[in-house]
Amino acid sequence: MKKIIILFLFPALALGAAEKLDINFSRGKWDPGIFQFVKSPRFKMNGAIIQQDDHIVNRVPADLTEKQLLSCPDAYCALLTNKKFSGSITISSKMSFDYRMAPLIVIAPELGKSADGKHPELRDHYEVVLFDDGINVWHHRYTDGKPSWYRLAYLKIKYDAKKVYDLQVTLRHTKKGAQMIIKCDGQEFGCAMPVEFTAKEYYVGIIACEGVNRFYDFKVK
Repeated sequence: MKKIIILFLFPALALGAAEKLDINFSRGKWDPGIFQFVKSPRFKMNGAIIQQDDHIVNRVPADLTEKQLLSCPDAYCALLTNKKFSGSITISSKMSFDYRMAPLIVIAPELGKSADGKHPELRDHYEVVLFDDGINVWHHRYTDGKPSWYRLAYLKIKYDAKKVYDLQVTLRHTKKGAQMIIKCDGQEFGCAMPVEFTAKEYYVGIIACEGVNRFYDFKVK
């Protein structure tokens, strides 16, 4: 079966608050123009997505072992929506990983530009990461041109490699501030967002990193 590699050639769409998405990542079932590839300030812009029959998967170097891929920046690939979503939303994606880690859902209020001005680049953002030992919620910050991050919340539980899980993330705005609720495979936990989180519109998407990551769908409601 011939593989299709999706590179960084998609045109950006006009921004505006979107209502919902229901995307099936099977071959010929989705529109790549809904998304944009986004650079991490930590890595070079060299990731790509490969289209398979019923899912997409990040491109990884073929000459590395599964253990070596865990620290390989070339495995990293971030795919975010071109349009922002607003208010309280639920984001979900059916995903799986090989070996240990680590597919994730990302929420980014704003994007910046890479140093050469060629690519959108992550700034302050939140990652909900599935891996073999549970789920981590990371808050990534960008201050004075330098990225940093800390773990905002976590769930410690065993997840199996090569098994498909439906990861669901709800961002809820209340009078007491924003909250995040995470559900996966019958487990649920939540956390309060940092007090500085006041964004009411945000890009959302998926990131593949630290190994082979597969995504079967992506929904926002």
